[in-house]
Amino acid sequence: MDANGSRYHALVTRGDWTEAAQPDEHWAWRPADPAHPAALGQLVLKPLLFEFKASSAAPLPEPGARAGASFDAYGNLYALDADGRSIRVWSSGSGTITDFWPLPQAPAAEAEAGAFGPCAPAGPATPPRMDALVVTTGHYLVAASREAGGLLIFDLHGGGPPLPQPWPHMPAPEALLALDDGGVALFAAGVLHRLGPDLRPCLPRTASPTAFSPGPAPLPPPAEPPCQLVLGADATAVAALPASRFLVLRVKMDGLYLSVIDWAGTEGVSVGPLEEQIEQATADQEPTLLSTRTLAIEWPADAATEGFDAVVLAASGDQAFRFAASETAPGTWTFELQRDFIPLRRYEAGGLASLARGQVLHRFPSARAFYAGAGRWLPLLTLPRPRCEREGVLVGPVWDSAVPGCVWHRVALDARRPPGGALSLQSRAAETPEGLALQPWRAEPELLPHPAGSELPWRDAAHGSCGEVQTLTCLLQAATGRYLQLRIQASGDGQQSPGLATLRAWYPRFSYLQHYLPAVYRADAAGSAFTERFLALFEGELTRWEDRIAAAQLLLDARTAPQQTLQWLAGWLAMEFDGSTGPARRRALLRHAASVQARRGTVPGLLLAATLAWEPDEVDAEAWLAAPQNLPERLHGLRLQELFGLAPPLSGSAWRPAQGRAVLLAALNGEESLLADAATLQKALGFLPRAAREEAALMASWRLAELPEDEPRPAGGDEALAFDAYLAATQACAPLRQRWQDYLARRWRGIQALNAAWGTGWRGFDRIPSPLYLPAGSAALADWWRFEAQVVRGLGPAHRFRVVLPLPGDTAALDFDELARRRAAVERAVERDKPAHTVAEIRFGFELFRVGEARLGHDTRLEHGLLRRPELAALATLSIWPPLVLGERDLGGGQLTHPRPLPPPDRVGLDR
Repeated sequence: MDANGSRYHALVTRGDWTEAAQPDEHWAWRPADPAHPAALGQLVLKPLLFEFKASSAAPLPEPGARAGASFDAYGNLYALDADGRSIRVWSSGSGTITDFWPLPQAPAAEAEAGAFGPCAPAGPATPPRMDALVVTTGHYLVAASREAGGLLIFDLHGGGPPLPQPWPHMPAPEALLALDDGGVALFAAGVLHRLGPDLRPCLPRTASPTAFSPGPAPLPPPAEPPCQLVLGADATAVAALPASRFLVLRVKMDGLYLSVIDWAGTEGVSVGPLEEQIEQATADQEPTLLSTRTLAIEWPADAATEGFDAVVLAASGDQAFRFAASETAPGTWTFELQRDFIPLRRYEAGGLASLARGQVLHRFPSARAFYAGAGRWLPLLTLPRPRCEREGVLVGPVWDSAVPGCVWHRVALDARRPPGGALSLQSRAAETPEGLALQPWRAEPELLPHPAGSELPWRDAAHGSCGEVQTLTCLLQAATGRYLQLRIQASGDGQQSPGLATLRAWYPRFSYLQHYLPAVYRADAAGSAFTERFLALFEGELTRWEDRIAAAQLLLDARTAPQQTLQWLAGWLAMEFDGSTGPARRRALLRHAASVQARRGTVPGLLLAATLAWEPDEVDAEAWLAAPQNLPERLHGLRLQELFGLAPPLSGSAWRPAQGRAVLLAALNGEESLLADAATLQKALGFLPRAAREEAALMASWRLAELPEDEPRPAGGDEALAFDAYLAATQACAPLRQRWQDYLARRWRGIQALNAAWGTGWRGFDRIPSPLYLPAGSAALADWWRFEAQVVRGLGPAHRFRVVLPLPGDTAALDFDELARRRAAVERAVERDKPAHTVAEIRFGFELFRVGEARLGHDTRLEHGLLRRPELAALATLSIWPPLVLGERDLGGGQLTHPRPLPPPDRVGLDR
């Protein structure tokens, strides 16, 4: 409700736009972009699939019997050449394509006639023609060849020549599929033939009767998949799925279908042919001819992501179509066409090769499938080629104002109107719903962008996933009646679509003519209608100002304040934001401003500021702001080290006051001077007395100094005057003496207490110099030792601290520029919040693991050792530590790779 009492009906959510309203078939809902938390979904014109139309003269390449290729576990791609007599490999490391088998033979040197030597080997026999190949989960390369009479098995771990596996009467292979158990399935003439993990053809089990049965009947063996699975003559292509299931491409009378079948024969077929989805998704509505021999599966790059996509090629070989598979119910599958433009360049009818789930090639990190083209294997990538419907009509719901004779005020539409797009508004109003259906649609004025943004007070403009959203407004001209209905007509250029985010219809209109002008201005009906609409223009702007004034309290709440006012609000609280802090983090800091400011300069406050600067804005900081004292207990969190705690303790053999003065004199060989041999003092005390050396140097320099002529020299016998002159002259340049006097003042509080304990007669603490000899009394000796062993030794690291930064959890994806930016943000935060007399340094955790600096049980909690991270512990159980890469990994965070990949421990042998 605004300041004048007007209210509004609105369309905001997906249910409002798609259920309450009545969009035609040309509309579709686009969800909000997750990257923008404040963004709203939009109703857009339905996206269309861009279809590349080949010329009529272009040939239609169909894959032959030797189509397709297979990746191994390390990203190497194996494929047959054009004639099927050799296997070529595309290495993932170098990116080169070389011969895998047979290897090219070096030309033999011709021997002289009659010379003694080995006979020249016979020329290599012509290798057999191979029909299909696949790499199994056990890392064997299996090639099927009818000409060779069976299979050729290559051990990719051990190397060497292929192992022939005879298979009499082997059917003509069309494809080989890798099974989960390490076996292989051969597809031929609509039938799948299973080979076990030993890569031998499966034979059906026959129950043989036993002559003796002394005990109870043995348990039946566990159920195994059948040796054959009949798919039918309409099955033309097959791909393997997990859990012993297969994706089948079937050719029926009305088109191509996709289905999922298991070894038991249970099958779930897609609803409707694939060509029908493509025709409905294209702009020309022309039939599309698909290839019946090519089928591939695109697995997600994240191993934890469920689902897969099926890829089918156009028969022309110019384009691929992607269908997202989903199991809506057990045994029920749907395949929805994705409106992605996937072109193929110089496709050579070699089929497709797919990466396994979670497998990524560093050369093509976004590709999931590859095709043979232009003499090499190319990634199957999606290109941006947007297409959408050109026109669409949306009829809004019937809105009830509950006010008879209501004058509907205006419409505010938050929408995106791209260049070439248009939005027009129509309305009709009546007193009854029945009469509303009989009213004609009335065109309203053009929707124009409001220069001040949204009419709602202090509301930021919403940002949609497809660009900027602006508020379009329109003053309703003659919408009078209790019920109102709106209709929106949208048009575009076929490449960019208008987007409808929110719509608000305000009612009733607050009339300046009725409330503020005399009745004479309402005498003429036509003139009064114009005057009311004219004054409504000013009323809308003035009401917006009144709403902002009435809603000024929203500016003082961090939850509702606009983003551009957060810095202004922080100024009232004496807070300063770093330039890299996002809006969500700024709002959280403002909500907890009282506790944050109260802890500023303390250890929890500094650790909180450093953590907020180091962690990304996407991480929720509410728990840290509510209880910053728990930050030191975070696993892999930041650490704050006060360096005075890093001072090494005295050795166990060093003297302690409890041992007495006689023991110390014996260790010093009876020497009471604190200026004795440095090695002797260091061995006996564990440290060198610094205050005594400072005092001795000052005394020597004062005695040798030339006094000014106008200053009287002290008498030689008046030692008191000489000592007073010495103290006055050297007090300013004797910092250790000042600390010694301050220590004694804090220790004894009064000079009488010190004299009673020491047995002396000092007149004040400011007259006590640093001792040059061991104090005679036990109390004075203990005070001197505590000062030298604790206070003076702690001066070096005093008021110094260190902030230790951890590395991110995913060390394989380190962005060094991002680390440098975040470290600079921590430095700015610490420099801003630390006490002025302190000195701070920023270090990474792995820099502290060195002898003499790391403290076991304290600093080691930061990383738990680079090899004991949780994400690396899982790799340790599999014995596949990440390899060391120069410039990317830390020493100790990986291992040198083996010259040859090691086979898994459970690998099935082939009795070679």
